[in-house]
Amino acid sequence: MAKKYANRHAEDGGILPFEVLEPVSPTEMIICEMDCTLRKGWKPVMLLGNCTNEQSQQWDIEVDPEALMFRIWMVKTGEWKDTQGHTYVLSEFPERFHRFSFVSGVYDADDEE
Repeated sequence: MAKKYANRHAEDGGILPFEVLEPVSPTEMIICEMDCTLRKGWKPVMLLGNCTNEQSQQWDIEVDPEALMFRIWMVKTGEWKDTQGHTYVLSEFPERFHRFSFVSGVYDADDEE
């Protein structure tokens, strides 16, 4: 069965979800980015530049009908990549993860409760 999502794994450890719209061939797919919102009430707890609770972050992930579509390809190593060299991992579920640190910056969520 074909996977429904392609999660982009960034060099800093973050993950962004993309929806697989159309498998063009066994080595090519059309995908688009999904809309992610950090759930209300979750805040990063920072200690000496590190987030102590980042493994517990929760996201609401939805289809973004206005997101741009683009292609990814399977390269010789078996990895899925786009034209900029970003790596994608196919999955049954969308995944979002933000690496919180002084290096990558703190997520600027609305402070409304």
